[in-house]
Amino acid sequence: MTAYPYCICTSVGVKSLQALLEASADGNYKDEHPWLVARDFLDAANERSARLPILFATGQPSEFSHWGYIQAIDVFQPHRGQWETRCGFSPLVAVNPIWTGLDSVFLKPSAEQLRREELENIHQHRYALSEGELHPYAICETPPFILAEAMASDSDGLG
Repeated sequence: MTAYPYCICTSVGVKSLQALLEASADGNYKDEHPWLVARDFLDAANERSARLPILFATGQPSEFSHWGYIQAIDVFQPHRGQWETRCGFSPLVAVNPIWTGLDSVFLKPSAEQLRREELENIHQHRYALSEGELHPYAICETPPFILAEAMASDSDGLG
């Protein structure tokens, strides 16, 4: 299965990350923000038989430390005005040190920007992810190291 061209990036505390890493097999992340658009991206990835990556950043300043593939996003509204999101994902993999910088990942360009690049042959312009966009999550272009890993696992028959 290929990686979806877009991914979810979020921040997590050091203790929370440690708990995620200690969980056996698949992980589960909870947030009080409704990840409604992220869930739409997961649905779109599933429709294309692709996997939606998630990257976790931690520390001060924030750096990417681990990544995996989202398996489910469940959004609940237990009380009016309150939300809870549960994000299930595959076992986490450490990010190679050359990809830990937030600026190594680019925010997803708008549909209009992508269309203009395609139809009007304008220069491609991307904005690097910054600390302010990480919480609750950012939608970014899937970094090349994940796309390469997905292609390699597909060719190995592991996808």
